[in-house]
Amino acid sequence: MQRRILSLLAVLALLAGFFALPAAAAKDTSGYAAEVLRLVNAERAKAGLPALRGMASLSSAAQKRAQETAAKFSHTRPGGGSCFTVLGEYGISYSSGGENIAYGQSGPAEVMSAWMKSSGHKANILGDYDALGVGVYEKNGRLYWAQMFIRERAGKPVAKWKTWPVWLQWLLRIFAFGWIWMR
Repeated sequence: MQRRILSLLAVLALLAGFFALPAAAAKDTSGYAAEVLRLVNAERAKAGLPALRGMASLSSAAQKRAQETAAKFSHTRPGGGSCFTVLGEYGISYSSGGENIAYGQSGPAEVMSAWMKSSGHKANILGDYDALGVGVYEKNGRLYWAQMFIRERAGKPVAKWKTWPVWLQWLLRIFAFGWIWMR
């Protein structure tokens, strides 16, 4: 009798595993970046500053930075480089830049409130920039945020080879100098 009860309990436990409720669904963060841009521009308007424009390539760079901060929460990238090296990967030419990062806030209003309470983050939000990219990444139920601010470079865009790693740029210069010298 005990064996049948144990067998029945084992079968019920197995069935409960098959029909268990799915894990909590990930948050829908699809509109979060646009809302952060809107909130940034509202803060800038209150301060009498011009609105920042959204920029697709800058948002892609910010999205990559948000993912990287989930691995290493720092303004230094996981490979050890400056946070601004991501801009070169997306072909973004700029004369000055800023980065805000955060994690744990549940939505755009909460992260903006946290940034505005910090003098350094607020300085970026109200800084002398003209474009903003926002990234939001969720990992294990926690949101990671990144804002990339730039002042675009006036004039011609930077040559594509100047966005390559420094060691490769020097190798090309040495090769070019040697080729010219040997002529």
